[in-house]
Amino acid sequence: MKIGVCRGLDDFEAMNAASGVGIDYWETGFGCLANFDDEKIEVCKNKLEEYGIKCLASNGFIPGDMPIVGTNVDYPALCEYMDKGFERAKLFGIEKIVLGSGKARSFEEGFCFDRAEEQVAFFLEEFAAPRAKAAGCIIVIEPLRFKESSIIHTVSDGVRIAKMSKADNVFGLADLYHVYGNKDSIEGIAQFKDKIKHAHIAEPVKRNYPLITDDDNIKNIYKSFFDALKKSGCDTCSVEARTDDFANDIKGAVAIIKSCI
Repeated sequence: MKIGVCRGLDDFEAMNAASGVGIDYWETGFGCLANFDDEKIEVCKNKLEEYGIKCLASNGFIPGDMPIVGTNVDYPALCEYMDKGFERAKLFGIEKIVLGSGKARSFEEGFCFDRAEEQVAFFLEEFAAPRAKAAGCIIVIEPLRFKESSIIHTVSDGVRIAKMSKADNVFGLADLYHVYGNKDSIEGIAQFKDKIKHAHIAEPVKRNYPLITDDDNIKNIYKSFFDALKKSGCDTCSVEARTDDFANDIKGAVAIIKSCI
């Protein structure tokens, strides 16, 4: 399994610190890809190459002010935004696009829940998945904690919406922080063979970097998570967590992850 880390595309200090500590790839924000000017994109690409790091994944797919559900979906604006982002995704060789985007997929009180799920599937099938495929990417749907999104709260939800999209390049994602917070089944991830194509990890209570110094109960949770991911066939997992000391904590995170995989 490849180990990644979620950081900004222009976080060059972190790139330097991560170089040579066992990180396999960078996961950056899709907004960086869509919104940086060409000069900055070139600088970022050169820096990644300088530090020997590949950028294989991108999260934060759709910004909160561009809804994909509800009564005010602007598909032309969404398409213009995605076209620019996927153009850069292809340039960087990005393979996986994470649809978390809790605000963009949330809806106002009184809106039909089933209709919202149908809109997400429609957006994926008609607009996002074809663009992703043209750029050589898959899309992975990230379940979020209840307070972060109106819909898609369990790994099963994400897999089901992926199936609803009828797109062969849309899959599920498992994020330990959200799985734990929503009391979803960690062991249950294993049942989704070849349907979970990406994962995120953080210390599940405080959302800090997972560390080798975490207590035994938390370490057992990490081990169960990776055991389930391996059974599902998932081959990438990114650290998506808080840290005040990236240079040291990324070493600790890599150490505990490698002890589990």
